[in-house]
Amino acid sequence: MGILHRIFTAVPPEERLLAELADLAGRHQELADRLARHATICAYPNIASGLAATAARQAEHARLLHVLLRERNVWPKLPRPMEAEGSSNWARVTGDLGIMLELSREVNQQALHWEGIDPALAARLRTIALEDDRKLGDLRELALKCDPQALD
Repeated sequence: MGILHRIFTAVPPEERLLAELADLAGRHQELADRLARHATICAYPNIASGLAATAARQAEHARLLHVLLRERNVWPKLPRPMEAEGSSNWARVTGDLGIMLELSREVNQQALHWEGIDPALAARLRTIALEDDRKLGDLRELALKCDPQALD
C-alpha cells in the first residue's frame, strides 16, 4: 500500500465526493460557456437557438450545483479556459456532445455515491443527470444537422 493510497483513503468519503462535485460544477459552467459561445458563432439560426437553449439549461445545472455546494460550505471550482474548439459547427457541437455525455455519466455516478450518505442530495443530482440525458438527444440532433456528410 503506497503513501498516496493512504493519503487518499484518509480523506472522509463525503469530503472527497464534495471535491469531485465542486469539479463537476465548474465543468458544467465550462460547458454552458462553450455552448453559448458556439451559439453566437453559428451561422444557422435554428441550430444557434438550440445551442443557446442547451447552454441556458447547462448554466442552470451549474447554478443548482453551486447551490448544493454552498449548502455544504464548499466552493465550486472555476471553469477551465476553453481548449481548441474545432473549425466547423459540426466539430464544435460534437465536442460539446462528448463533454455533455461525460458530465451526465459523472453526475449519475455522484448520485449513486451520495445515495447512502445524503439521499436528498442524491435525488437532486439524479434529476440533473436525467435532464442532461434528455438534452443529449437534442444536442445529438443538432450535431447531425451540422454534419456536412449527413444524408437528409
